[in-house]
Amino acid sequence: MSGSVALSAVDEIRCVARAKAGDEEAFALLYQKYERTIYQFVYRMVGNADDASDLTQECFIRAYKALPQTTDDLNIGAWLRRIAANVCLDALRRRNRLRWLRLDQLSPWQGSAARSAGTGDPERALLQTETQDLVERILQRLQPRYRAVLILREYEGYSIDEIADLLGTSRSAAKSLLFRAREEFRRLYHDMEASTPG
Repeated sequence: MSGSVALSAVDEIRCVARAKAGDEEAFALLYQKYERTIYQFVYRMVGNADDASDLTQECFIRAYKALPQTTDDLNIGAWLRRIAANVCLDALRRRNRLRWLRLDQLSPWQGSAARSAGTGDPERALLQTETQDLVERILQRLQPRYRAVLILREYEGYSIDEIADLLGTSRSAAKSLLFRAREEFRRLYHDMEASTPG
């Protein structure tokens, strides 16, 4: 994966304008600036490096084709994330079985907690691992839009307004989706915890 390119706000606006007019070198600069960011976002959504690489490429192909139809005040970073979110949701819908990162990979603070728990208290570390496994299984059972909104909010740290923008919906619809996703997660968590022996 190539390193990102630093572009000033003015240079980025010029690049976008040139890329909209069909300048492939200008689009290549935008690609170099945003590839790593988009890849990391996609990787968190799909949990697999090969899939993330393919979907990142798909995101930029869609962007290249759609760029000439965009408005002059385009926020390229937010627009690319919206495309990436849609690419991921499309891919997740196509899958029968979804693969997800373990929570300690998704969430740096939980990973460090698990590591610190593991150093002094094996029983606590085991309980934490069992809880992470349960949460991972629940995420696999949620419908794609619920998974997406939970990952965007809980692991990516996006605000409701940002999530609405990324998913191409209204703020109230994004809030409602997050509420329903949390309720469904809570219901599945209680059901699976109750059915776990011990």
